[in-house]
Amino acid sequence: MQPANLANAPRCGATTRSGEPCQSPAVRGRNRCRMHGGTNGGAPKGNRNAWKHGNRSAEAESQLKTVKAIDRDLRLLGKIRKGVSLRSDELDRLIELSIGKIES
Repeated sequence: MQPANLANAPRCGATTRSGEPCQSPAVRGRNRCRMHGGTNGGAPKGNRNAWKHGNRSAEAESQLKTVKAIDRDLRLLGKIRKGVSLRSDELDRLIELSIGKIES
């Protein structure tokens, strides 16, 4: 036996797989029952909800770019120290580094 207020509650507007309207009462303030998405309003609005860890933030990307450039330069200096022949792009980078040292 259902209480009177539940019997008079508005019904869910969803249709079931058989095509009939759902007979469950709608969640208060919504048009659907708990089984058809009435309880979940989705994620709150705002960009902070998408923030997970910051590994791809603009600041992290610029730091990664700097670290990669330093690593590339250190590898280049290691090749020079070992006496390994350099590729043309490595020679160009070496010239850029030496010009930067002369100017500063």
